[in-house]
Amino acid sequence: MRASKLFIYLGLVSCLLLAFGIGYISYPLLHTAPDPTGRSTTEDDPELALYREAVRLLQRDFYGRQPTATQRIYGAIRGMVETYNDPYTFFVEPHPRELERDELRGSFGGIGAEIEEGPDGFLLHPLPDQPAAQAGVEDGDLLLMVDDQEITQSMTLNEVVALVRGPVGSQVSLVLRRQQGDTSEELTVQITRVQIETPTIEFQLLESSTQGGAIGYIRQSLFSERSPQEMRQAIETLLAQGADRFILDLRGNPGGLVDAAVKIADLWLDGGPIVIERRADGSEEVLSAQPGTLADDAPLVVIVDGGSASASEIVAGALQDRGRATLVGEKTFGKGSVQLIHELSDSSSLHITYAQWFTPNRHQISDQGLTPDILVAAGEDPLPAAIAAVDRAAVARAPAD
Repeated sequence: MRASKLFIYLGLVSCLLLAFGIGYISYPLLHTAPDPTGRSTTEDDPELALYREAVRLLQRDFYGRQPTATQRIYGAIRGMVETYNDPYTFFVEPHPRELERDELRGSFGGIGAEIEEGPDGFLLHPLPDQPAAQAGVEDGDLLLMVDDQEITQSMTLNEVVALVRGPVGSQVSLVLRRQQGDTSEELTVQITRVQIETPTIEFQLLESSTQGGAIGYIRQSLFSERSPQEMRQAIETLLAQGADRFILDLRGNPGGLVDAAVKIADLWLDGGPIVIERRADGSEEVLSAQPGTLADDAPLVVIVDGGSASASEIVAGALQDRGRATLVGEKTFGKGSVQLIHELSDSSSLHITYAQWFTPNRHQISDQGLTPDILVAAGEDPLPAAIAAVDRAAVARAPAD
């Protein structure tokens, strides 16, 4: 098991509703973990014997259509996991697990088109100057087949997206139906997949309310593998443009990789603890920042809301506890349990809660979240309050004449 650690996220990402939990995981386990009890898992195991007995009876007596062996196994795993009564311990099938990995990598092999689930099926919306548009795909084309796989309305959006994506440089064949007035035509296009990058950070320079000041505004939507470098580039660019104070907007950011969260907090902190992990046996691990900071001690405000979760709470909690930033907005989501991810042999995965994490001042996040220093009512734009707060900090920091 590698030492890198990451957070699983919950939210809308690239037009996909990914129903995954939010939590801390160790990734990846490329092989099935050994049975912790040391018991044999061969046919003499009474639990497996009981399972096989039930399967034989269902196969013999059930009147309707029999599920496949894979469907039975996945159903059995889900049923077993549900007995642990933990929403963050769960099983993920191969297709959604692949999409999860793509989003956390911040890039994937694709055709450069958005897929929309419509009343008649799945529609393509090609992006300008991307392979789909260059191959002749037009906005609103109905997707009928991907390679030799028929696309049906019973399929989920995640399943269709997983079929369209693939290794960079590989080819995919799409059969499309194009409506032209009262007539329609079917056509087949061959598209070579390219690397599609999904930026997680946007930034711009905002005007300050104080004379001679400039605010570097950074909005982050997810913590992916690419996010630390994106954040570094954003800070350096804004500093070069004259920013002397910063606003980091984490509203609606559901989390992502913990490695990315630690590296991003490290850009703002001059050494010291960032997050504490406490395991079930009472042991703890402290993840810390390195000496030095990219923006020195420039005033910093972090905007949060109820959608700021997991890795977002790591960054916001560390910056608040360490006195590096003022939090503005609404109370955060409150997700601080820790999950291990076990990659199973068929590329599905099992997420298992095994610990809790805490802020540097040992504030528990689970079910509590972070309370901002400056609360803003739900529905009210927090940006004016954030601008006022960072400007006040800049004025207080300025040397007296």
